[in-house]
Amino acid sequence: MNKQSGFTLIELVAVIVLLGVLAVTALPRFIDLRGDARLGVLESVAASMRSASVQVYAKALMQDSLASTDTVNDNGELIDTRFGYPRANSVGNEDISNLISIDGDDSLIFQDGGGAVRRVGYDADDDGNVTDDNCYIIYNNSIAVGDLPEIDILDANVADC
Repeated sequence: MNKQSGFTLIELVAVIVLLGVLAVTALPRFIDLRGDARLGVLESVAASMRSASVQVYAKALMQDSLASTDTVNDNGELIDTRFGYPRANSVGNEDISNLISIDGDDSLIFQDGGGAVRRVGYDADDDGNVTDDNCYIIYNNSIAVGDLPEIDILDANVADC
């Protein structure tokens, strides 16, 4: 009696189809991690903004510069402040964009949001605008003494970044 053992053709086809389905659904998640990386960079930049804001506020406390519009002297560099925190946009002195560095990634840019707002994010289409790419941080000026500036990652999710 000569009985052979092994897989039937139907079993082999079923396994190949199953592996194909798994590859189609899982593989793209592992191949393109750019969105996760960009979101991680934005979280890091937001943390840097918070840290710089708190440091400037500490200097403002020491220099008694907590007015709604004031300046803080940081070793000879003047930083425009709003209630002791760095301003989002400044014409003559330094603001939040001067206090942190985003060097190394050419598609990550600061964008003037006008007045009390500054945005920093990814400009995927190189049009100078980060809001249409939905992967950015917004920095809003402080609204009162002791109130931290609003620093949030808005409209960002891994699919957009």
